[in-house]
Parts: sequence; structure tokens; C-alpha cells
Amino acid sequence: MPEAPREGSYLDEIMQAWIVEKKAQGRAAGWLKNWASVFNSVFLPTLCTRPAHKISQADVMAVISAHYTDASQATRNRYIGYLKSALAYAVEQGMLRENPLGKWRPGKEQRRVSRLTLDDLKRISSESPAYLAWAIEVAWNIPVRPGADLFGLRFDVNVRYDRNGVEVFHAKVGKSVFVVCSETFMRELYAKETQHQSGHLIEYKGSPVSDLGNGLALAARRADLRYSPCMYDIRHLWITTMLDEGFEPSVIAHLAGTSVRMILKNYYEPHAVEKASIADSIPSLAEAPKDADRKVVGITEARTNVVQKRCAKKGKGSRS
Repeated sequence: MPEAPREGSYLDEIMQAWIVEKKAQGRAAGWLKNWASVFNSVFLPTLCTRPAHKISQADVMAVISAHYTDASQATRNRYIGYLKSALAYAVEQGMLRENPLGKWRPGKEQRRVSRLTLDDLKRISSESPAYLAWAIEVAWNIPVRPGADLFGLRFDVNVRYDRNGVEVFHAKVGKSVFVVCSETFMRELYAKETQHQSGHLIEYKGSPVSDLGNGLALAARRADLRYSPCMYDIRHLWITTMLDEGFEPSVIAHLAGTSVRMILKNYYEPHAVEKASIADSIPSLAEAPKDADRKVVGITEARTNVVQKRCAKKGKGSRS
């Protein structure tokens, strides 16, 4: 029996076309694979049972509530945002008349406060296996975003020994930047290149990696830290440390692949010494006494003097 014709496009068809489009645009294969896995396991079973034009925003929110109640607002925003982007692509391609998520707006995300300090990072590195300690060293010397920007760095493509640095690409802003590195780090890079089998700056047992979050959290527990840092915290610490060292925000923003506005908004905090100097320099509103050397007479003493003067006057006018 022939199959009954499908009424319009379904979300799985739209998502497949969108992923192919993103792949052609150069989106990281690892990200596409992870999102496809999430979509197939979470959204497909519920949202692909009817045509996409019959899906409402409430239907999407019901899936989010069922699977991501305890997830961060950032995670919920990202997943809904991917669905909205795919549906918008379907509208552009004539697969859909209207975007069911066209009126959706992301919820306010609470800014994550990094607790990682330089001393804690050193403790984590000392408690890490060799591959993780080296990954921390790379992330500390090359301030790219963790993910494809960091884990995709290769010796034959990115490292420039003749210029004493590493050429990086900040995918988020679509910008290539040359990061000058110390001679010590460049010597370490040269030594690692002869040892690594994958050709990547960061590898594990001869293969490139895509995430080190679990290993970093385990090393933090070994270092007796009461919080679990992530790889992004190393980048945050690098930016704040460079600010504390007095480097220009424009230089830091250039190397880190962000804007000066974002540096000032998310990372910059005035130095404690400068804040203390301002506190000491504020003029006092209280007026100082006009005659600082004059003795201030107490109430009791002043009253006694007045009585003595009056008695003296009476004595002059009376008979002996």
C-alpha cells in the first residue's frame, strides 16, 4: 500500500536541512553531533508526531519543562534558540509559512561568577595527570574559548615558531588573531610536538579531545577545592589577571577575541588600591574649628567663672 501523503514539513526534516546548512557554513562537527543527539532523544519523540505548522510555542515549552526543569536558564535558552533558528530557516526556504517560536524571547540568564584563583589553578594543575596539566597550560597561555577554538589547535596549522607564537581563530567573532607566547611555553610546544600522535596541541592517549570538564572537576576535588571549575574559568582568570596587571583592555580584548565593551561589562573591576585611594581623598563635609589652638572651656568651668565675676562686682559696691 502506498504511504499517505504527509501534510506539510515535519520538524525532523527541517532540523536535518538546517544541520546540513550549518555544516556547509563550517559549524563545528562536534557541536552538530551533540545537538543532533539532544534533538533525537528529547525533542523528536514529542514534536515530530505532527506537521511543524501545528507545533505551538506551548508544545516546545512543555518538552523543556519535562526534561530541563533543573537545568540552567542558559541551557534552556540555547536549546529553544536552536529550534527557533531551524524553524526560521524553514520559513526562509518555503518549508513553513510561519515560525511557531517567532514570538519567543530568551529568559534572563544569571551571570556565572567564577571562583577560580591563580593559586587554585596551580593546585589543580599539580593534582592533574600529565595530559590535563598540559591542557591547563595551553588554555592559560592561549586565551581562546574552550571548545573547537581550543581543542582544534594543531601544531602544523597554528604554531609559528618563527614568530614565537600561535595563530588562533575566534569562531564566535570570526576573527583570526596571532598570540605571542613566552619562550618557555614555545619550547614546551616544540617538545610536545615530537610526542603527540594526533597533531593537536591537546590530546589524550594519542587522540584529540573535545571536552575536559570531568577531568578538571576531579582534579579540583583532589586539590580539596569546595567548588568545581570549568575550562571557561581559566579564560576568565586570564582576562582578569591581565587587567590586574594593568594591560590595556583593548589589547586584552583583541587577544581574547571579544570586545572592549564586554571586557568592561563582564570582567573589569577597579583595583582595590585605587578604590582605597579614592576613599582617602574624599573631602570631609565637617568644618574644622576656626581656632584650633584655643582651649575649649567646659560647661562647669565656664559657669564657675561667671559666678566669680558677679561676686567680684558685688564686693566692689558694698561697704566693708
